[in-house]
Amino acid sequence: MGAAEIAILGTLFVDSILGLIVYFTNRKRVVNQQFLLFTAGVALWQLSGWYALQAPSSEHAATAIRFASVFAALIPTSCHLLRLSIKYQNMSFLAVMQKGSGFLLINLITTIFCFTSFFLKSATMKVADVAFNGAHVEPEYGNGLALYAIYFLFSGIGLIVAFKRDLQQLRGSQKSELAFVVLGATVALSVGTTLSLSIPLIAGTSQFVPFSNALSIITLVSTIGYGIATQRILGILTIIRRIFAYTLLCLYLVVLYLCVWFALFFISERLSISSLLPAHVVATLVVAFSMAPVHGRLQKVADKLIPSKLIDIPGTIKMAGDIFQSVTTLDALCSQFSVLLIKALGAEHVRMLSATGKNFRLSYELGSHYETMELMQETPLIKLIKTSKEPVSRDSLIRVRETPQSVASLQIMLEYDISVATGVFSKGDLSGIVLLGAKNDGRIYDKTEQDALQILCNQLAVALENARLYTEMQDSKIRNEIMLDQLVSGVIVASPERKIALFNHEAQRITDIDEHGAIGESIDVLPRPIIHALDATLEKQVGVRNVDATLFTQDSEEESASIRMGSAFLFGHDSKPVGALLVFTDMTELKSLEEQVRRSDQLSSVGTLAAGMAHEIKNPLVTIKTFTQLLPKRYADEDFREDFASLVAHEVERIDSIVNELLSFSKPAKPHLIPMNLHETVEQTLKLMSEQLSQKNIALKNTCRAGKAAILGDARLLSQALVNLVLNAIEAIDDGGHITVGSINCMHLFATGAKPGNPIAKNCIRLQVSDTGAGIAQESLQKIFDPFFTSKSDGTGMGLSVSHGIIREHHGVIEVESEPEKGSTFYIYIPLLEEGGAIA
Repeated sequence: MGAAEIAILGTLFVDSILGLIVYFTNRKRVVNQQFLLFTAGVALWQLSGWYALQAPSSEHAATAIRFASVFAALIPTSCHLLRLSIKYQNMSFLAVMQKGSGFLLINLITTIFCFTSFFLKSATMKVADVAFNGAHVEPEYGNGLALYAIYFLFSGIGLIVAFKRDLQQLRGSQKSELAFVVLGATVALSVGTTLSLSIPLIAGTSQFVPFSNALSIITLVSTIGYGIATQRILGILTIIRRIFAYTLLCLYLVVLYLCVWFALFFISERLSISSLLPAHVVATLVVAFSMAPVHGRLQKVADKLIPSKLIDIPGTIKMAGDIFQSVTTLDALCSQFSVLLIKALGAEHVRMLSATGKNFRLSYELGSHYETMELMQETPLIKLIKTSKEPVSRDSLIRVRETPQSVASLQIMLEYDISVATGVFSKGDLSGIVLLGAKNDGRIYDKTEQDALQILCNQLAVALENARLYTEMQDSKIRNEIMLDQLVSGVIVASPERKIALFNHEAQRITDIDEHGAIGESIDVLPRPIIHALDATLEKQVGVRNVDATLFTQDSEEESASIRMGSAFLFGHDSKPVGALLVFTDMTELKSLEEQVRRSDQLSSVGTLAAGMAHEIKNPLVTIKTFTQLLPKRYADEDFREDFASLVAHEVERIDSIVNELLSFSKPAKPHLIPMNLHETVEQTLKLMSEQLSQKNIALKNTCRAGKAAILGDARLLSQALVNLVLNAIEAIDDGGHITVGSINCMHLFATGAKPGNPIAKNCIRLQVSDTGAGIAQESLQKIFDPFFTSKSDGTGMGLSVSHGIIREHHGVIEVESEPEKGSTFYIYIPLLEEGGAIA
């Protein structure tokens, strides 16, 4: 078997395999079907040529040549049909064949023409010779050969014009596929012509020419097949630049090899070395070591000689990095990133979708007419992006074998005018999608650009997360600043160096210190009670809670505000001290209201007491009245006068004592805690209540047995609290009940301002007020100390609230136990006076 037979069989095999591969990538696509028809025509042409070489007689050889000529004439027609299928992709196979019927008719005429003697007279079989390295056939053509050549000439010109027109009109994948057809034909013609002319000159024989023809055919078929079947193809200019670069590299390496070899050959002759092996080895090593650095340089030369509109990947990535580092907000980041994509890739428009729950919604768009857009998580396109984790191109979906997912995804991309959809993955999850429109110049997004787009989107994912966190932080900061300024409490933050870091609007109002005069300054500019609280918190790294204090004006000792404050020590995420936080509330108005409520409650109690004390005063007045009426008649009776004077004086003292006690109870007073004996206050208060108790036949038991009753307190306020408790007990008891007031010494847990969550046990006196009344319902127990809460139709709901406030001002605790129909018991716990304290 000669070189021609081997070359033909090799070409036939490769051509058939490529045709089938392209066809089975998408059997339903008309372009793939037409490509199979094209490769079949080329294969039949090659097969006919092979049979002509193997023909048993000249007649068989002539017939084979006629068939080869027919199939060769079909190649321009199949190229035309391939062009039509690319241009009109929505047409069916039969519609394309019908549209190319003109060429098919010419082929029919050509077929008849090829089987006439006017085209081919005969064929002569030649024996093997050195030039052809095997048997060959010499055809004897007739005068019709010129017409056959004219057919190819005009067919070629017509195809060139048609391809040129279509390349100017078409866009996207259609333009790219046509360009690959043109490229394949151009490269194949160039390779075949160059090698066919150069091989005989270099080798001195034509036996290798069939291999050059085979190489040109394989180049043609593989180039066109690559452009039709590959999902993510390289741009046509990229391939041309690479081909040009590799051509330059091959020429350079051949010249370098020959130069080194001839130089060493010349030296070997001078040194009388007959072996040429050293020259070949050294030349090979020089070529091997120079290949890598030279390839990069020649690629740059090719890039300069063949300009391209392809993306500048290093420059674009650098620009993207600058954007990601400088831009902080989400809107600004999306805007500048979209502008970058439009400039770098030449996209008509950019849309960005963000994951929101189960959907992806349009968060930013540039250049498109879509104001709203939403894709469900279960959308086939979303699933395809998740599974592939690479850009999904509309052009690629057209080429791939049809599946329900690819068809549905393609439909979505056509509906929303999407050319490329790229996922933005954050921590392995799809957090967003970047959608690009078609290119302005009509080209496709080739593999290089899609890879660059995915790299940019991977960087975008990190930048979006950072921008989102920054935006949330800024929003949180703004919200916090607004909240701090709108708070009705003052807020101060001090650093461990005692510098004021935060000073909100209410703090400025309460302290009468401007923000500019506080921020960054030492806490020493603040009022003294606040300084003490912050210093204590910074020093002990423990906050305080519910500490009452009074602020005074800077220029005088005049009271400016009453505050209640609490603090906390702040630690950072690394457990390092950050500073102290102090929150304080202006209690001035509340104190005033409490005083008014207390006064109103006190007057109400006075009224209640006065009604009962009127009867108490009436008894001595009756005695005085009786003696006064008898005095004129018995004035001469000395014993009567003496008894009268003594009795009247006693009764007047009694009335004076009652009135003084009532006046003392009713006097308005601010809390003034001094050493006192609680038992004395209890006895005086119960004495005031005696008439109210007797009117309802209520028995009073005083069981105050506490050995220690010395406390720091205000007798008037404590008396008011006790009166409220006893009056409530009287109202809860029907006639005939009893009230017990007693005291004992005990230990009790008291919460402190410094450690409210860690109460301290202290020695105290417990005052107990029990009654046998109706009791309190369980649902009301938690509310009885709330202001204005009452279960009575005529009550104000302030008595127990005032009592609770008074006990709290004495650093005490009031508790209640009650069961319906069995009565109630109120317990008052007040810390005892420390040792050495005097009792008033």
